[in-house]
Amino acid sequence: MHKYLIIISTLFIFSFTPQDSYTYRNIQYGDYLAITYDNNQGELDWDNSSNNLAFVSSNNGKREIFYLNLPKIPVNSAGNGFYSANYLNELILKENVYNVLFSSNDTAFYSPKWNKKGNKIMSIGKTENENEIFITPKKTKVLIGTKIKNIEVAHWKNDSTLYIVYHNNPNQLLEITLKDKKKKIVAETKFPIIGISKQNNTLLLTSKGGVSQFSIKNNSLKWFSLPVKGNTVWRLAKLNFVGLNQNGNAQVLDLNNAIEHPFCYGDNNGPPAISSDKKFVAFYSEFFKGIIIKRIDKKFLTE
Repeated sequence: MHKYLIIISTLFIFSFTPQDSYTYRNIQYGDYLAITYDNNQGELDWDNSSNNLAFVSSNNGKREIFYLNLPKIPVNSAGNGFYSANYLNELILKENVYNVLFSSNDTAFYSPKWNKKGNKIMSIGKTENENEIFITPKKTKVLIGTKIKNIEVAHWKNDSTLYIVYHNNPNQLLEITLKDKKKKIVAETKFPIIGISKQNNTLLLTSKGGVSQFSIKNNSLKWFSLPVKGNTVWRLAKLNFVGLNQNGNAQVLDLNNAIEHPFCYGDNNGPPAISSDKKFVAFYSEFFKGIIIKRIDKKFLTE
């Protein structure tokens, strides 16, 4: 079985048919699209247009955050449902494709999160002694420190207020204003929060063993027990979630039928991220040694 998969992977890299008008939106359910061959095992985040994908890269000896403008990246077909970004097969330098957002010689960046408009992005920057939330405008790439420090996880509420969880109180979700640092307790969870995903008016607060769904509108919490690993969970429908299973395989977790639906061969994948329109999922694949994109089956959006 492994020999067969290695052969497929080799064909995937080297035997491509040009598809000049193809982009990631042309792939169908079951197809594989490789968009990087790189050490991109950190968190990912799509903006609300579902066109820009932010990701962490550790290839330059430091943790940096870049984004890809996916509609501007043509893709090629290797046949049998395998696709690859054009630049990977034409020896184009990734520096001409990767758009840098966060980079520093003394700071490692984690957990990129786009704001609602997609014109700013936040990240947690870690130095040897502490961490801090940083924000950079997409247009200017100017790194702005917020002086909000010792954070476990964070996300946007709006352009003036953030959701945060402190290291020393991981069961407490707070709001904090960027200008005057005013804080407000939003929710208290039974289990420590290790990740935040935001979908419309819902926050998914990931913990070990499941996720607390927080309704921003109703200010209410609901717990879902999930066999998940890592700090990122997304919801597709009532009982369908996207995350990593205990082996690190990115998949749909179907609670209704107690079934797991893997997106890809192999374990030890990076945390998945779904596009805002719920049509695509992206994650680092250990099998392909890079970030891949797959189309999500429509049936998981209704079940």
